[in-house]
Amino acid sequence: MSNEGADVFHENPITDEEIGTAANNSSSNPSRANNDVRWIVAGTTIFVITILLFSANFLSNSSKSTESAELGAWATESRPTSSPTMHPTPAPSGSPSTGPSIVPSMSPSIQPSLYPSSSPSTMPTLKPSSSSSPSEIPTSEPSNAPSNEPTSSPSTYPSQSPSTSNIPTSLPSMEPTRNPTRKPTRKPTRKPTRKPTTQPTESPTEPFFFGEEFDTHQNLGIEVSRGLSVRVVAKTGEQVQYANKERSSFSYHRMSDAAGIIPLNPDNPTEDGYVYVANSEVSSRGSGGVYGVYFDKDGNVTDYKALLTRTTMNCGGGLTPWNTWVSCEEHSSGQCWQVDPVNEKSQETKLGGSGGRYESVAVDNSDPLNPIFFTTEDSETGAMRRFVANGNGWDALHSDGDESFLRIIDGSKFEWTTNEYAARVSAGRYYRNSEGVSYHEGKLYFMAKKDYKLIILDLINMTYKVETTGKKFYGEGTFGSQPDQNMFGPTRKFLYFCEDGGSNPGVYARYGNDGTYFTLFQAISGGIYSGDETVGIALSPDNKRFYAGIQDYGVIFEFTRDDGKSFE
Repeated sequence: MSNEGADVFHENPITDEEIGTAANNSSSNPSRANNDVRWIVAGTTIFVITILLFSANFLSNSSKSTESAELGAWATESRPTSSPTMHPTPAPSGSPSTGPSIVPSMSPSIQPSLYPSSSPSTMPTLKPSSSSSPSEIPTSEPSNAPSNEPTSSPSTYPSQSPSTSNIPTSLPSMEPTRNPTRKPTRKPTRKPTRKPTTQPTESPTEPFFFGEEFDTHQNLGIEVSRGLSVRVVAKTGEQVQYANKERSSFSYHRMSDAAGIIPLNPDNPTEDGYVYVANSEVSSRGSGGVYGVYFDKDGNVTDYKALLTRTTMNCGGGLTPWNTWVSCEEHSSGQCWQVDPVNEKSQETKLGGSGGRYESVAVDNSDPLNPIFFTTEDSETGAMRRFVANGNGWDALHSDGDESFLRIIDGSKFEWTTNEYAARVSAGRYYRNSEGVSYHEGKLYFMAKKDYKLIILDLINMTYKVETTGKKFYGEGTFGSQPDQNMFGPTRKFLYFCEDGGSNPGVYARYGNDGTYFTLFQAISGGIYSGDETVGIALSPDNKRFYAGIQDYGVIFEFTRDDGKSFE
């Protein structure tokens, strides 16, 4: 009650006279008195009931709150609820639940559950697992971040992108990566792959690093890289010795030059023998040509034939994708001839145009419908020719095509132009007396003989670079004279070279992109081959026999590895 109410109460007191009067009135009027009593009793009763109801409700609510709290604590400590709460608790429970909740929590628990969930979660975990062993059941979606530890077994599928780590994984992947690595491995692998390849390899091999030490063959006038054996296949002026003890009907040709190997059966090249096709660079008119030494699959000589005659100074050449040989004449009005040693036919091609001192041929067959032929010319101003053929096969070289010439613009760029004069000016400045040429994966490798240069054209980016031949050398030997013909091996790890001139001409190999040179063999310095020229480099279809010769002296050698393995 407020103080204001108390003041009003004391300002109007009830006097004794008024009380007595009320009593008299009650006595004089019994009915009114009874009514007053009933009203007092009813009011009192209502007041008491109200007080009792209020007290009972208060005590009931207090009891229920206490009981609910006790039951909640018991439930939390003893067992999970039968249904999920409407909202997550603001803090994790004191101990992990023994079963999964019906509805997933809104955030991860602080501690992992003791048992795995019955089904994978629909969201990745926020942190990597600290477990030392993988889960038995994979998640339905990949995690956003890699785990801190590798899995105990390799994945069965390749990763989407190559690893950027410099450290290899402890276990190999079960399948190859989808993309090749950007750089080659430093050393060959020591162990075979677990699964066989879908195609057989040509032969088991380890790269042979030539020239670490030499073995001298005085009777042959050469020094040979240790680990190689050598025999003479043919000599100018002598009949060719066959394996069956018979001899050819005429002597091996003079001035043997560039050569190539063509299998007798392209569909099964290692089973049906092959032909060593070699040019003759005799300068007297009509005295040159192309000849073939025939071998069985085991490298035994079986025949020797003339394949092209009445041509002059057949110097370099090159192989076509359809297993024929292109032979180039090196004189002012020389032409390029296609030779088929299997069907024994030959024909002049469109490659030579109006004529020139042609040297070697390479082909880019990445588009089989329009193969591109590159022809070098051994002249101070000999412009390289580019011929885009229409079609593939024998007739492609005897039909019209698009012709252009190499013009180097500056120190890094080049173009193909129809202006032959501009190209010849460029040749006189940048690539005099171009010789051997080879194509591999969008790049063209050719020699600028008088400048002792290897020029590499990037045909995709239209840029080029120049390298001095033999500058970086490994092991015994030297490569100090003019570079001539070149040839890629089957793995494209080695680019082989011939050498023109010097006291000890030899055959060399350049390894990969490293630019390191090795010696396969070379003439004994100051010996019978001094000032001569190495020619005719070629590999047998199984890559186990390497052929090369000495031009003026007139001898063809065959080299094999002592361990019986292929060269590449």
